[in-house]
Amino acid sequence: MATFDVAVGITQKGLNATLGSLFANSTAQAKIFTQTYTKDIGGIGVSIQATIEASPTVVMAPPSDTQWQQSYGVDGVQKTGHAPTLNTFQVMLSKVKLTGTIAGVETSGEGELQVYAQFSLANNILNVTCLSVWLDESSWQKDGITKMIVNAIIIPFALNTINNVLNAIPFPQIPAGYTTTTFQDPIMDITNNNELVLATSMKSSPATNLDSYTPPPDEDTYLQANLSLINVLLAENLNNYPLKASGSSGDSAAKASAEIQGTLKTAVGKIQGTQTMVSLNITNISGYGELSGVVTTIAKTILCPIGTAIDAMSDPKNWDKVIASFSIDYKPNPLDVPFTVKVTDTESVQLSIGHIDSVQIIAAPKWSGVIGSTLAAVAAGFVDLLSAIFKGQIVNDIIKSKAQNIEVWKNAQITKQIEGINITLAAEPGVALKPQGNNLIVEGFTIAFA
Repeated sequence: MATFDVAVGITQKGLNATLGSLFANSTAQAKIFTQTYTKDIGGIGVSIQATIEASPTVVMAPPSDTQWQQSYGVDGVQKTGHAPTLNTFQVMLSKVKLTGTIAGVETSGEGELQVYAQFSLANNILNVTCLSVWLDESSWQKDGITKMIVNAIIIPFALNTINNVLNAIPFPQIPAGYTTTTFQDPIMDITNNNELVLATSMKSSPATNLDSYTPPPDEDTYLQANLSLINVLLAENLNNYPLKASGSSGDSAAKASAEIQGTLKTAVGKIQGTQTMVSLNITNISGYGELSGVVTTIAKTILCPIGTAIDAMSDPKNWDKVIASFSIDYKPNPLDVPFTVKVTDTESVQLSIGHIDSVQIIAAPKWSGVIGSTLAAVAAGFVDLLSAIFKGQIVNDIIKSKAQNIEVWKNAQITKQIEGINITLAAEPGVALKPQGNNLIVEGFTIAFA
């Protein structure tokens, strides 16, 4: 099973779509996919125009040993041995045409080429190196194009063109900016013979591997983040956060006041169905309540005048109040609150937690003194007051102040240029990342040309 905290990838379909868009560009047609060669080859004057007439297509699998052994390197030497398999792939050129003159005689030829290339990672930078070209020499020789011309023109044309094109494509990169955590060196692999993937993990996580890797179902160029990364961020911002809030209801005649204290112990992200949620675990919750106002004084005096007099002498601060201290529990426990991770227009990805609509408070205050019927009505609504404070000032206000627009990573655009054509990879601002499986969220990218 694959193990990583962040992975970026591009599928075979996505890479071919990008190549198709570049091939359709008029500047690319004139300056990249068409080249003119005028040189002396073995004492023969040659003036040839080489043109790739159909979009290159990638097959993300290595060639067979037979294909490899029938291919030629840039030096014109035929390959031997087993085909390299590590991150090796094929680029199919279904229609390559040569027109021009050889020793003053007009000639033309057309055939299929296959370029074999390899992805590599050096200093965390992705590179493409074209290794060799397969071609049917007999099909060119029948048009008067000799092995010397094949070696001097066709093979270098194919290798250099595909090498330049593939290195000009902005492949997705693992973001450089994270939380305070540190990361392992990234690894790279062609997985499932279908996608190129770069991945890394926090140093506190198991070693990164891409065994049995599963790409996103709906994105061809993408980033995947494990919820472990989100949970580190949530822990840094919310874990062990002290909570305290108070409120009141009623008026000077009859008033209920309450205070709640506790600790937001943990905030843990999870995927529930198709939604991303944060489970909030609030612990050590205690409450303090007061019933006060004119009716309190009257009730205490009428119902227990001697006790009231004693209270006034022994506790002058609270003699005219009925008080209670008590523990509080809540349902559901933990509280599941939705969260979103969105792309911003400032080239970053940010996390925000939503709000709770309702919560059930469980509390049983035991009041310190006698209460009359008017106070009884106020006391009966005391738990509702607790619920309002807990929901509004404890949970939702803390979420609003501490868990909005938390930057998860920087998400800068990547732009490369070839022959004056800008090729840019970017995420669309405002788009929310989507859940994948039980522990991944996915960001999609687009590649545009200008």
